[in-house]
Amino acid sequence: MKFLTLIEIEIKKILPWLGTLFIGLTALSTGMFYRSIGNYKNEMLPEIMSSSVSEYVQSNGKLSLVQIFDSTAFLPLSYIFAAILLVCVAFYLWYKEWFGASKRIYMLLSLKGQRFSIFLSKLVIILLSVFCFYGVILINLGIGALLMNALLLDGTVANQLMTTMLQKSYFIGMILPLSISDFIYKIAFIILMFSLISVFVLCDRSKKIFGLIAGAIFGIANIALFIYTKTLYLYIDERFFVDYGFVFGMSTVSILICAWLLNKKVSI
Repeated sequence: MKFLTLIEIEIKKILPWLGTLFIGLTALSTGMFYRSIGNYKNEMLPEIMSSSVSEYVQSNGKLSLVQIFDSTAFLPLSYIFAAILLVCVAFYLWYKEWFGASKRIYMLLSLKGQRFSIFLSKLVIILLSVFCFYGVILINLGIGALLMNALLLDGTVANQLMTTMLQKSYFIGMILPLSISDFIYKIAFIILMFSLISVFVLCDRSKKIFGLIAGAIFGIANIALFIYTKTLYLYIDERFFVDYGFVFGMSTVSILICAWLLNKKVSI
């Protein structure tokens, strides 16, 4: 089967999940922004009524999107929770291949061509889903900025809301890549996560209970190693090499294991 056909199949499977997740996240985020902005408006109105907008701004400064976003953990946590759900969707769709009435995976494995293409097609779709996730986050932040300008009094809102948000927010760096190196690291980390999920699923499907145990041990070992690297006291350049070495090294090992399992151990 052609690789593009596999991509098309994966898109059709994940699209309803992504649509539900992103629409739900946008609705939740918009509601939270609206509520937070309303709270700030209620706090500033009595002071403005007793003086003026210019005096209020001189005393308190203009309100920025950073203040709205970082003032409560619910907004950043909702984005992080959506990212976790995206990982769960990838895990579910991998496992679903082997169950249900169709058991589509056995048909795919029986076709001519490289079995590893199945893994690559799923990985490509996950990466595309992550790019869409980043885009949805930026759209939600843009909605927050629009709500601020629409709901708050003229002169009380800071300029360049989005730029300041991406530069100064404490939480946004946990969600969005803010530099080229950070983007590369986050993408490599996503590849590692998906590869670990794939190792677990393929181990389970190839050796049943023994594979399940082996896949779990491999995943736990990676988590333990990751935590260990974070406990090391390192200089900035040393931290760079350790972090990137871990994600690229373990991603390579995991992908090679997946290729070996698909070609040698997973039977129809």
